[in-house]
Amino acid sequence: MTAETRIENGSVPLPTFRRNNPFIQNLLISACLFCNPGLYLAITGLGAGGGRPSSIVMADTSNGILYGVFVLSTLMGGTTISFLGPRTTAMLGVTGYPVYISGLWYFDATGDLWFPVLAGAYLGLTAGCLQTTAKFIANNYAEEKDKGLWAAIQWCGNACGAMIGAIVAFGLNLHTESVGVPNSVYIIFIVIQSCSVGLAALMCPTDQLIRPDGTKVAKFDHVPIKESLKGLLNVLKDRRILLMLPTFLSVEAFVVLQSSMNAYVYNLRTRSLNNILTNIIQFPFSLALAYFVLDNERLGTRKRRGLIAVSLDAVWITGSYIAQTVWLSSWKFNRMVPGPGIDWTDDAYPGAIVIYLCYGAQSGIFQNTVLWILGSLSNDPVTIGNYSGLYVVVLSAGTAVSFGLDASLVSYMSENTTWFVLATTTWPILAFMVSNFVVDSNYFKEDSVFAPQHILDNPYLRYLN
Repeated sequence: MTAETRIENGSVPLPTFRRNNPFIQNLLISACLFCNPGLYLAITGLGAGGGRPSSIVMADTSNGILYGVFVLSTLMGGTTISFLGPRTTAMLGVTGYPVYISGLWYFDATGDLWFPVLAGAYLGLTAGCLQTTAKFIANNYAEEKDKGLWAAIQWCGNACGAMIGAIVAFGLNLHTESVGVPNSVYIIFIVIQSCSVGLAALMCPTDQLIRPDGTKVAKFDHVPIKESLKGLLNVLKDRRILLMLPTFLSVEAFVVLQSSMNAYVYNLRTRSLNNILTNIIQFPFSLALAYFVLDNERLGTRKRRGLIAVSLDAVWITGSYIAQTVWLSSWKFNRMVPGPGIDWTDDAYPGAIVIYLCYGAQSGIFQNTVLWILGSLSNDPVTIGNYSGLYVVVLSAGTAVSFGLDASLVSYMSENTTWFVLATTTWPILAFMVSNFVVDSNYFKEDSVFAPQHILDNPYLRYLN
């Protein structure tokens, strides 16, 4: 038996810390998320794209264009990955973020709108490549038993980048009376994001991926563009995916409302603190849901774990919306006049920040649950690529609509009600999906997928499939 055969049969355990370990690849893409969308979230979380409170319309306009283009680019995300491979796709994906931050810096200095609008359009083209690659890796490189954790790690990379960026901004804004963001914040963010191209370059070709037990992940065959487009059309005909479209739409749309309220309600240094706290709280929530529920086989079947996760999400998120509705009704904000500029030393802050953090904590748990359910439907690379692209497309469409709604300066109560109603409709959909379509394993059902060694060694699992 040759060494290559022993590796393919999983009889040779391999070290964990090697570049072609799928888990290391997930850490690399998580690092790219840390440097790029993470820092993007940090500067947008300061309000108005890191600019002045009066520039909210600029941020909504540029971000609306960003997400509008993002919808189109991610529609081809699966095809792009199949044609270029994850490494080239990820390298292309990170290039738009430093350009976009440069556009915000330019606007903050000049007040001219053209650069952030063009930068938003370019970021829309490239960010879809990065996000689709990340979702592809989380649901395709991971074993079935780890899909929740891998998605949570990516989300924590995202949140950690936003948190570190917010800490930098907080330190610079702590004792300033300026209403804008210092130049040094923009410079630091742009340098970090530009250097992240090197992280994406460390991604390895899919045919070199080998699990620690020596087994390969799947057959990542090159799919012609025409065939890939046919696969995408077939996904659009899948009733399971059509049923999940409202859940894709709602998982991130509320973030715009939260950022806008942060810019309007609080002063600059308090906005910076809010950013830090919002991202910190997502770590325990995302990881706990993944480790203790979604991937915890001691709780029973995948179906049971999925239903528990959906129930926990529904209770937490519904409670957060109710609390925020009560808080908004007590303030009755008029967006035609300047906001109250609440500082963390004010009496109004403690109650407001508790509600703000409960509302923000839903980001990780909501997205991770939806992604986990989506990943439980297949392990096939082409199918997962198309699923990932469509997921990001619809998510982006929801965010673009949210930016457009906020740019129209409708009341915060109206925005909150809109996303509350949409989120509420997702719980019965997700529960139905889990009850009817989630199975314990898809191994041995798809010819392109290689089962890990512990599955191959379990005759009971092979019998079930």
